[in-house]
Amino acid sequence: MAEATADPVQYIDKDDAVHPMDTDEYYEWWYFDGVFDNGYTCALSYFWRNYFTKPPVPGVLLHIYTPEGKKLLGYAGYDTKDCTASLERCDVKLGDNFARQEGDHYKVRLHAHKIGAELTFKAIVPGWKGVDGCWIVYDDTGKQAWVNAIPRGSVTGTLYIDGKPVSVKGQGYHDHNWGDRNMHDSMAGWCWGRMYDDIYTFQYGWLFPVNETQKILPLLFVAKGSQGIVNSIETEYIEEKRELHEESGNMVPTDLTLKCKTADADISVHIKVIKTLDCSKSVGIAKFPLYYYRRLASYDAVVTYKGKTDRVTGEAINEYTYLSPVG
Repeated sequence: MAEATADPVQYIDKDDAVHPMDTDEYYEWWYFDGVFDNGYTCALSYFWRNYFTKPPVPGVLLHIYTPEGKKLLGYAGYDTKDCTASLERCDVKLGDNFARQEGDHYKVRLHAHKIGAELTFKAIVPGWKGVDGCWIVYDDTGKQAWVNAIPRGSVTGTLYIDGKPVSVKGQGYHDHNWGDRNMHDSMAGWCWGRMYDDIYTFQYGWLFPVNETQKILPLLFVAKGSQGIVNSIETEYIEEKRELHEESGNMVPTDLTLKCKTADADISVHIKVIKTLDCSKSVGIAKFPLYYYRRLASYDAVVTYKGKTDRVTGEAINEYTYLSPVG
């Protein structure tokens, strides 16, 4: 993985280690997901301190989606005495479950409620973090951090359903979040997504401010092959259209444009929602409804890099989340 460096923008292994913070609202988790050639997908979360419970406690969460569209869910909580994490790199153990970096790859194991995953992730695109280091929010509302250890990687291994193994291989992703305040105190929500083209990898995020004095800029990361070519908060985010989501009653953006220029690159990405796959409403520690939208979207991107222009199109998942009261 990455060597240590003094550059605050350069991703290093320690960015993916545990980051203890001295506050009751401190939370931290590691997230992995995989999309496999046989139609299965999975999402794995290791909560060192779970943002969604009070008090925050360790736990693991696993989703497996079958090719037929069936959703399988497993969760388990743990006593802190049965949990360890490294200060140097990703090496977290919760009960019998673990996620750890081993040289240039990650080994993960997660079993809960008769389902499980034992997988190996290897980065195709190197890890990255924002141009201000790990922080996506750093102001009087609190500190919120996000790093991408594997923006795009290969993944192989085995899923387990009722004890039966299913061999899988495909593409994977891994990121890591932590903060010293509840997320809804620092941000009103986000719009996020990633796109995997044969040549390009795109990842974007726009955090909504909790008040008019807070300035949060969009994040955009683009890689060509295995080389990162754009990592910028100087990105223009345009909501071309909002539409009423009838089930939730909220107006949500369904047509977006991202634009970014650097010394070497000129990027324009148009994202248009095709359909909503999932809308979840919950009331957590914030004591007001929280909304999560998982949508299928088309993308049309024009990338000019060092004088060469490519146009790429496809479909990918887009997330839209409200963490603060809507309206």
